[in-house]
Amino acid sequence: MAASSELILVLNAGSSSWKYALFRAASSGWTRLVHGLAEGIGTRTECRIKEVTSEGKKVHNIPLPDHRAALRRVLDLLPSKDDIRSVGHRVVHGGESFTSATLINKDVLKAVREASMLAPLHNPWNILGIEVSKELFGEECPQVAVFDTAFHQSMPPHAYMYALPYDLYKKHHIRKYGFHGTSYVYVSEEASRVLGKPIEELNIIACHMGNGASMCAIKNGRCVDTTMGMTPLDGLVMGTRCGEMDPAIPMYLTEHLGYSMKEVNDMLNKKSGLLGLCGCSDNRDVEHEYCKGTPLGKLAKEVQIYRTRKYLGAFMVALDGRVDALVFTGGIGEHSHLFRTLVCQGLGSLGLELDEEANHIKDGDFNENIRLDTKRHSTQIWVIPTDEELCIAQQTQARVTNAIPTVNVE
Repeated sequence: MAASSELILVLNAGSSSWKYALFRAASSGWTRLVHGLAEGIGTRTECRIKEVTSEGKKVHNIPLPDHRAALRRVLDLLPSKDDIRSVGHRVVHGGESFTSATLINKDVLKAVREASMLAPLHNPWNILGIEVSKELFGEECPQVAVFDTAFHQSMPPHAYMYALPYDLYKKHHIRKYGFHGTSYVYVSEEASRVLGKPIEELNIIACHMGNGASMCAIKNGRCVDTTMGMTPLDGLVMGTRCGEMDPAIPMYLTEHLGYSMKEVNDMLNKKSGLLGLCGCSDNRDVEHEYCKGTPLGKLAKEVQIYRTRKYLGAFMVALDGRVDALVFTGGIGEHSHLFRTLVCQGLGSLGLELDEEANHIKDGDFNENIRLDTKRHSTQIWVIPTDEELCIAQQTQARVTNAIPTVNVE
């Protein structure tokens, strides 16, 4: 922790938005001064900045012609903006070059640009955000990249390799990378704190369940497997993404049903998952249909739950059968008692037994760490709300103060 107070800005640039948060780091702890969203960038309508401060929520309807103008507007609204000492950027894909948060220089930016081939929907906007931020803050303000993929770089080759010709990996880096890594860093460290054990001694299965969803097997504090793959499309059933499927399906769609590859890609990313199965992408709507007994709503929920439970079993094996904690996080993991019930149902013989009374406290909608198992088994079940913005701020400060080792970019 910093010896004196300093401000750290966290930025997450999207195609038409800036998400941001401002933290004060001091010896007494971390304080989130403001967080918000500038949206509708580059559009003629729906341009606004929504922010939350200690004084409550505010909405500013102002023109945001481009990312540069939007960030300037955001900075104008920030308290004590001249005291910002460093900026942390969320970067979706770091390829194999980065295993931790990294100070941004020309070589790092080049590597992030090269990784854009693996994340074309995200990395180009992350790069633009970095460039605009460096322009506005100047070279004297350290800029740090925090990668969604970094935490998963500890996976062994048998977990991240695909059974494809080896040259595709050596020449083109085609392999599993995994995502939501910053969230897993945060919840695993919180799990260590609430369980009262060093993270190096813990085996955890973490479920980051939101519109995008993944799971991670964490052995002695290090990722050994995760559900997402080379892209965030693989693995679990998500709001609009298909997750795991037979890789021959796209070829069948193009050769026999007349789809273009662009249409297939759009379908798998934006029209599949829960939306494709029942017409609803929001888990709350799906659960409403499930509870009503609507056939497609019931089917969508059952497919989602089955896929989650299948990976839960696989990850128990990946952890050699010893699981200290099952952690639910993300919008669904934190707020849906039904999801947690269905995932854990009937797994007492595997050491997973949910306390349903605790699971329904506050209608099962939790904004704080809470233990939910019956305490009859060695595996604890927790809801731990994630805080990726805080984690990025902490990693940014650690990098700037050299508290984490420098990573060489190959």
